[in-house]
Amino acid sequence: MKFAYLTIDDSPSPHTDSLTDFLVERGVPAVLFCVGERIEANPSPIIRALEKGMVIGNHSFNHQRFSQLTFEECTVQITRTEALIDSAYASAGVERPVKYFRFPHMDRGTGGWIIDYDRIAPEYREDVIRFFADGLNISLVPPSPDLVKKKEKLQEFLKNEGFSRLPIGQVIHPWFVETEMAAAIDAMYTFSTSDWMLLERHKGKWPYKNLEDLKRKIDEDKWLQVPESTHIILAHDKEEIDFVTRDLIDHFLEREFEFLPFN
Repeated sequence: MKFAYLTIDDSPSPHTDSLTDFLVERGVPAVLFCVGERIEANPSPIIRALEKGMVIGNHSFNHQRFSQLTFEECTVQITRTEALIDSAYASAGVERPVKYFRFPHMDRGTGGWIIDYDRIAPEYREDVIRFFADGLNISLVPPSPDLVKKKEKLQEFLKNEGFSRLPIGQVIHPWFVETEMAAAIDAMYTFSTSDWMLLERHKGKWPYKNLEDLKRKIDEDKWLQVPESTHIILAHDKEEIDFVTRDLIDHFLEREFEFLPFN
């Protein structure tokens, strides 16, 4: 048995209700990282997800890359979405247990330079770069000093606003615990399903071209096979790939992963 936490980005979608029902049926807890403008347009799936026991996290207001925004614009993206999440919790009659935030596109203010790759131990550096490049649509361009400073300010802002790290205490991968990933206030992850690569606009342009490729990625990832570590899984709530996300969650369950609760 292996243990993992499931995080799902980009809610709500037209399929959030059915995704929630699927997760409840399978006994899989999850954090749904929500885009504020989508909650504003359609809050009912998020309220219902809360009533069904899901946790809601902040994924910015309109999913822009934070490296392309000023620090002040970034904070508005976060606080505006926070107000909508608080309102959803109130409407559901559920006390908010924790505040989580994940940057859209994992752009933590420094573009594709998600962490400082130059400070990773040489034996893990290529693994980490491939880990991010295989799972995200990013460019590996080193950031300017101003962007690095903005990333640091955003971490301080999240800390001061009461955001928490995901439960990473049992993650033991050295490339995680020995880098800034372990210190990050924002929600990091240890495995991306890369489900977004099957969106029509991306299909065939990235390393994983079909559902079987994505299942093979789960089976062959050497870090996922470490039973002593917990794992933080990244998937997406997208109308177009709803069946993909569900099939991959079932695949994790078939491979004897147990998904742990967040609260």
